[in-house]
Amino acid sequence: MKLSAYINQLNQNYVENTGAESPSSMEQGLRNGMNAILGKLPGQVISGEVLARDGSDILISLGKNQLLQAKLEGSMSALPGQLLSFQIKNNSASKILLSPLFENLSQDPNVSKALMAAGIPENSVTAGMVKAMMQEGLPINRQSLYQMNRLVSAFPQTDVQTLAQMNRLSLPVTPESIEQFEAYKNYQHQLGESLSDIADAFTQSFQEITGNSGPMQGLAFYKDVLGALLENAKGMESSAQTEQVNQTVIGAKEDAGVTESEGGPLSFLSAEERDELVSHLKQAGIPGSTVSAVSQNRMSGQAILNEIQKLLKEDALPDREAAFELLESRPFKHLLKNEMSRQWLLTPEEVAQEHSVDKLYERLNSQMNRLSQVLAQSARGDTALAKAVSNVSNNIDFMNQMNQMFTYVQIPLKMQGKNANGELFVYTNKKSLAKKDGSVSALLHLDMEYLGSVDVHVSLRNQKVSTKFYLQDDSALDLISQNIDMLNERLARRGYSMNAEFIRRDESENTNVMNEILKQGKNVSVLSGRSFDARA
Repeated sequence: MKLSAYINQLNQNYVENTGAESPSSMEQGLRNGMNAILGKLPGQVISGEVLARDGSDILISLGKNQLLQAKLEGSMSALPGQLLSFQIKNNSASKILLSPLFENLSQDPNVSKALMAAGIPENSVTAGMVKAMMQEGLPINRQSLYQMNRLVSAFPQTDVQTLAQMNRLSLPVTPESIEQFEAYKNYQHQLGESLSDIADAFTQSFQEITGNSGPMQGLAFYKDVLGALLENAKGMESSAQTEQVNQTVIGAKEDAGVTESEGGPLSFLSAEERDELVSHLKQAGIPGSTVSAVSQNRMSGQAILNEIQKLLKEDALPDREAAFELLESRPFKHLLKNEMSRQWLLTPEEVAQEHSVDKLYERLNSQMNRLSQVLAQSARGDTALAKAVSNVSNNIDFMNQMNQMFTYVQIPLKMQGKNANGELFVYTNKKSLAKKDGSVSALLHLDMEYLGSVDVHVSLRNQKVSTKFYLQDDSALDLISQNIDMLNERLARRGYSMNAEFIRRDESENTNVMNEILKQGKNVSVLSGRSFDARA
């Protein structure tokens, strides 16, 4: 029976039990209940008697002629007649969300029986464990309690809610996976930022090693790491040239004052930076042909790095101090960081290419593994670079683990002038699969410099695409709506028709994709044999 129907049925009993003069007192009781919690904030506690419950809907008596109708978070037993305490999770005119507190568990005899059957002592820790399992919809039986208790004992410093959530998502529980899971929950998981950290950590580690062990060790470290970075970049040179040309054309459209000399493969460097780089190359004894090519903007960043790495490997740099100054110079750091971005970030055009994301992760996996080997072999496993590389590797491993159950991927993006981070989560529920209606849903989340947080909810059924764009300000909404025809045309070329909605939301409503996964986790199944055309 629905709660609204139950309230109508309850009217007469309520009037009789409270001595009220008419059923309108029931409505007054609901108004009184709303007034009673009007000033309460999320986190505060209320107590009352459960009058009725239907799924997540609950009706509570807070006191004489004070009734509260609310949503209940979690799956803990709440039966009519029980006196329970609740924490307020949300309190607004449109939605009141309550969460049962730990102490309520002692009133549920099933909890005590389950713990006793599993041979687990009943205390605040195990009660909290059971609450977390209930909230996540995990089975409360001897085997599941025993397994969860082992996890709680093995990781006593980890929030039991985290352990229950990882268990529900069938994720392996290790110190590394816990760290990544909590980073995802706390929105500290962006792969693009972690990759950017590698460039900064490379410079920091180079300085520390040179300062502690001298220039010879510093240059040897640089040679090994640069070799690992360039080892898997073969075959990308042509794409690098194409990217530079594309950037030059785009830049020319934006700035009519651009001259021909400002284009070319080193267009990401200013004229002053390029002149400074040429000066350092000369002082370091780099061959004249290379210096000339850089001076004339005819040599790509990857080609320059290959030349430097070759000279370091052959110990063919006559002036080590000048070589150190070259590697520490501002334009060379800029060049190195740009080359890392080219290898590790995708432009929107590249995302549209088939298998581009797969190839990106193959390259990242290979390079991170190679970097880890180089750092371990040279006893540099405690450097800032080693920690940054480990963080990226663990992040990728964690994504692979999630993809055993869900379709999820991060897409580090290189936009014009700024980088961005994208996340794609594809999900569908078991009911739609059972009906075989062919529908697939997805969430594309973007963190962008100028547009801020952008969410695109997409539903695909047959060849029809329905999209909802959520943005944080009117100017961003206007920009997207003015250019939606471009997306329409691209989808039409792939055989899709599209309907789009544009919705503005507050900045406080940023989407956390892990929370979306947790919400859907109970109903998501592996998309075996199904695909979502993310490139479109």
